[in-house]
Amino acid sequence: MNRDADARLKKTAGVTTAQTAVLFLLARKGERRMGDIGETLSLNPPAVTGLVNRMEALGLVVKTASRTDKRSAVVSLTEKGRAVSDAADHVLRDLNLELEAWLGTDDADRLHDILTRLVTRGD
Repeated sequence: MNRDADARLKKTAGVTTAQTAVLFLLARKGERRMGDIGETLSLNPPAVTGLVNRMEALGLVVKTASRTDKRSAVVSLTEKGRAVSDAADHVLRDLNLELEAWLGTDDADRLHDILTRLVTRGD
């Protein structure tokens, strides 16, 4: 399922699922420190750095020095990043609708509940 989502996102929005997670986080929560991105998405610092650098090269995000801690970088969405986030949202909504049609509403609801419990365990 992740490969299918990744392929659709790359084809339609030009981003990976990992990049989409960063876009969604920034779109919903606003600018974030690199460390906060890693913590929220369970990524180690080198992974966040590589991911954000690739996204910056694509013009999706911009990195600036933190106003409160010059050692820390803050990441924010560009207009292009916001547009790509919207496109990715449509791709994933369509994928979810297809999955629900295939599974049926009851099984889709059960799957959602199980995945939510897995993701939020320990929170």
